[in-house]
Amino acid sequence: MSAFMLKLLALFCMAIDHTGAVLFPQQEVLRWIGRLAFPIYCFLLSEGFFFTSSRKRYLLRLLLFGILSEPCFDFAFSGLWWRPERQNVFWTLALGLAAIWAIEKFRENPFPGILLAFCCALLAEVLHTDYGAFGVFLVLIFAVFHSRRLTALGVFALADIGYALNGSIIQIGAVLAAVPIWLYNKKRGPRLPKLLFYGFYPAHLLVLGWLRLLLR
Repeated sequence: MSAFMLKLLALFCMAIDHTGAVLFPQQEVLRWIGRLAFPIYCFLLSEGFFFTSSRKRYLLRLLLFGILSEPCFDFAFSGLWWRPERQNVFWTLALGLAAIWAIEKFRENPFPGILLAFCCALLAEVLHTDYGAFGVFLVLIFAVFHSRRLTALGVFALADIGYALNGSIIQIGAVLAAVPIWLYNKKRGPRLPKLLFYGFYPAHLLVLGWLRLLLR
């Protein structure tokens, strides 16, 4: 599978997951399908970190869409345009990217990098970003074991099962994301504007929020 196909799969599963969470919370099968999205995004983020032409622009892009997506995220899940109790997934991914960057920058003297990465995970937890510290650690797993994909998938599976046992059992479904990730062929595939993939997140949340109001 190319990176393009992985992105489409993650986007499709994410849309199903959010549709279930916002409109059909009683249909757990939609949430099970949706569990595949986040690990794939974390994997693609780690890949992007090593191949992007500008890590700074990559991080700024995630932060920008974190800001743009926040009111849409809050509106979809609460009906309010501002709900500080929980933050959207772009913040988690941005902190994950920052954590990778810290580890990479201090590769020769790893302690400062590990400390900064831990601070990123802690910040995700304090801010209540989607998936919190677990999300940051998941990005780190795929980055640290970047050249050993089978090892990365094994560590990911163990971490995910542990996370599920301490939270929602449906999170175990995320382990199935290991299959498409394993099938990734390191090819980019068709090129489409990045904004189409980034912009889908706030756009579909906005639509779901309005549908939620209409179907009340």
